[in-house]
Amino acid sequence: MKTAILFLFLLLSHWSNGQKLSGTWQGACSTTDASNPILVSASWIYLDMTIVKGMIDGKMRHENSLEGHYYIYDIVGKVLENGHLEIKETKLGSKSKNAIPADKQQFDFEYDPKKAYLLGENKDGKCSLTLYRAAFNISENTPNILPLNQLTKFQQDLADGLSSPEKRIEELRAFKFEPIYFEYDKSNIQGQYESYLIEMIRMVKSHSDLRILITGHTDADGSDTYNIVLSKQRAASLERFFEAHGLPKSRVEIDFKGENEPVDRNDTNAGKQKNRRVDFRFI
Repeated sequence: MKTAILFLFLLLSHWSNGQKLSGTWQGACSTTDASNPILVSASWIYLDMTIVKGMIDGKMRHENSLEGHYYIYDIVGKVLENGHLEIKETKLGSKSKNAIPADKQQFDFEYDPKKAYLLGENKDGKCSLTLYRAAFNISENTPNILPLNQLTKFQQDLADGLSSPEKRIEELRAFKFEPIYFEYDKSNIQGQYESYLIEMIRMVKSHSDLRILITGHTDADGSDTYNIVLSKQRAASLERFFEAHGLPKSRVEIDFKGENEPVDRNDTNAGKQKNRRVDFRFI
């Protein structure tokens, strides 16, 4: 009896989670080279589905950006016990002139809550799918095809580890700036900060309107002139780090204050350590 109740609870839980995935999803069905995660070949995919009590119906639209063709299949499916979505294409709906649809396919999807992508593959393993939630319904007859450069950009976003558009807003709101600190009279970045800096790069790349301002500081030891130079060197080391990890210089600005903006006292070692820093903010 207890086993049956637990099974029913798990099944209802999967159905509930599945219902949250109802709606339209957009993304790419791609074939990649294991040695190079950037696009080898791909097509735009739109998945419009309704999930009720674990059963799925809807449509899938395939777009070939290179040839300017599209076709649409009706779909049916179900939410499996492991939470995956099993989806099968059934009959062909509309298509653009001269489009030659692929054979009907079967797909297995799972939701990635960390990055809010719907991840899948077709049953023959020739195509992997990454879809993100879209704010529109599939158009049955429109000839509009998203251009290839947008597809390539999406693949680059995936290669950079970026989350889905809806998740990026949440991540940005949760991101907290922290200064990084330097050893006495040094401008090299300590290894303990690298993971934090790489996450900051991901935040900037996730939002095309963001840039990062890097501001270097020092403690009060040494002359004003020397400390201005040292604070500039510290900011410049961050600029080089960001560029080396894929963030263009156009997304970065640097500033340097020397010893002029301390956050703590300069008559104790602990205070001086807090002043030997670089601060960040988005601009």
